[in-house]
Amino acid sequence: MTGLIGERESALGQGLAGLKVAVVAGTQSGNALMVAELVAKRLCGVAGARVELLPEGCEIDRALSEADVLVACVASHGEGDLPDEFLVAYCGLEARAPDLSHLRYGLIGLGDRTYSTFCGGAWKFDRLLQRLCARRAGEVCEIDASSQPFPDEEALLWLSGWLEEV
Repeated sequence: MTGLIGERESALGQGLAGLKVAVVAGTQSGNALMVAELVAKRLCGVAGARVELLPEGCEIDRALSEADVLVACVASHGEGDLPDEFLVAYCGLEARAPDLSHLRYGLIGLGDRTYSTFCGGAWKFDRLLQRLCARRAGEVCEIDASSQPFPDEEALLWLSGWLEEV
């Protein structure tokens, strides 16, 4: 590793040079925020990328309108629901419905496979972003709390592959 990012990731992430990257967390217990912070820190090591970790509960529509790339880390709770704080931001984004056709995004979902609505919150956010014409890059990273006690490791592994897709 060199600095915050490995040489391979740095080379792959050069497609982010000069772009504004937003990282957002939808968290109930804090795990999605922890993952978002680690992802943002790792992306800060990409040469030329301007990375912003969006505060919870902010009006994300304005930030997403100004961003080129988004990485969303969204947990589920209850029966596949969005986290309480994130639900406010989600509803605001849905109500204002900005055109996000310029935005590429990656999605990390945190959930528990013992529930039939595994990663339901992340998939709800994915559907909203697609309705707003944002374009998902790569596959969704689904992290299962019942079998993966360290969501940061799986998320950072996914990020390395995702950088190839952006």
